[in-house]
Amino acid sequence: MRIGVDILEKVRFERIAAKDRWVHALFTERELEPINSYSPGRAAEYLAGRFSAKEAIAKVLGVGFMGKMKWRDIEVLRSAPSGKPYVLLHHFARTRAEELRVGKVEVSISHQPTVVVAFAVGERACGCGRHGQL
Repeated sequence: MRIGVDILEKVRFERIAAKDRWVHALFTERELEPINSYSPGRAAEYLAGRFSAKEAIAKVLGVGFMGKMKWRDIEVLRSAPSGKPYVLLHHFARTRAEELRVGKVEVSISHQPTVVVAFAVGERACGCGRHGQL
């Protein structure tokens, strides 16, 4: 098992969320779909949670975003109807998870008035083909 955690002050992230260019560099189209129905404040909070989750997941993978890893290599989506976040790994993130034998990454995101926190756990693949999915 591998773990990662990230905490982010919302006010710091609001500057990023205000720039459309940055938002599209950090998030996939599927991650951005829900924000169309949100108020600007709620949209920034939602994106801050996804940003924090990506940071926590990068820690699970033992890499940062300065090298081969791209922000959009990690996708944090929501399950319907519960809204529970789930993780899909692409490109370098998927390759790195396979190198580490991480079969599945789970993430939890929590919002407070001034901060967002995300906790991620990478589960080892058992090799049987029935457990874990990237």
